[in-house]
Amino acid sequence: MSYAVTGTVTMPADAPTTRAARVVVEVRSTSRSDAPSTVTGSQSQTDLELTPGASVPFRVDVDDLDPGETYGIRVHVDLNGSGIVEAGDLITTRTTAVSAQQTQGIVAEVSRV
Repeated sequence: MSYAVTGTVTMPADAPTTRAARVVVEVRSTSRSDAPSTVTGSQSQTDLELTPGASVPFRVDVDDLDPGETYGIRVHVDLNGSGIVEAGDLITTRTTAVSAQQTQGIVAEVSRV
C-alpha cells in the first residue's frame, strides 16, 4: 500500500527573509537504534521564498509504512544549495513522528543552524 505523507514545514521567528535554494523533506525509518535511519521517501522543492513564521507545504509519497515500524520526518532548508548542513541553514531538531495511521497534517518545525 502506498501513502502520501503531507503537512507543513514551519519556519521559526528568526528565519531569514530570503530564498532557499532547496528544501528537502524526508520520511525516514527510525525503528533500529543500532543502525542509521533509512530514507523511505523524499521531496525536494527548489527556489522557495522564506519568511519568519512561514509554513511550506509538503507531500512525500512513500511506497509502504509498516505499522510495526517507527518513522520520522527530517527537513533540511538548504539556503545555498550545497546539500550539506551549514551555518544559516534550517533543520529539524526534534522528532516529528509519522505512522501508517498518521500521515496527514504533519507539522515539522525547523531551527537555524
